[in-house]
Amino acid sequence: MKKADQWSGFFLLILSALICWGAYDLPYGKVRDPGPGFLPWWLGVILGMMSLALLLKSTWQKKEAKSLGDLWRSKIRWARIFLALLALFLFASLLDTAGFLIISFLFLSFLLRFIEPQPWKSVIGWAIAGSVSFYLVFEVWLALRFPKGPLGF
Repeated sequence: MKKADQWSGFFLLILSALICWGAYDLPYGKVRDPGPGFLPWWLGVILGMMSLALLLKSTWQKKEAKSLGDLWRSKIRWARIFLALLALFLFASLLDTAGFLIISFLFLSFLLRFIEPQPWKSVIGWAIAGSVSFYLVFEVWLALRFPKGPLGF
C-alpha cells in the first residue's frame, strides 16, 4: 500500500500542476471580485499541498500500511457510507423540486439522525441552523440563486 500512496500522491501532484497551469491563462481577478481563474488556481494549490503531504508521508513512513482487503474486513460501517452517498444523490436530484431550504434541512436531518445518531432536539436545531446559515451565506451574502421550491423559499 505504501507504493500505491506514493504513486497516487505523485499523480495528484502532477494533476494539481496541470490545474494551476490551466488556471494561469484565466483572469484571476481580485479577492473581493474573483475572476474565472481564482477558484481553479486555489483548488490546484490546495490539491498540490495535500498530494505533496501524501507523497512525503508515504515515503517517510516506517511500516507498510494496511492492504485494501484489510480495509474491507475492518469494522468500517459500509452501510452508513452508502446511505450518506444515497442521501447526497437524492439531495442533488430533488433540489429543483423541493427547493434549497427544504432539501438542505431534510439532508442535514437525515445525516444527523441516521448516519451519526443524535437526539431529535439536536437534529432539528442543527438542521435549522445549518440550512439558514447556508441560505444566508449563499443566497444573501454571495447573491447566488438557488431553486425556491413549491413554498417559495
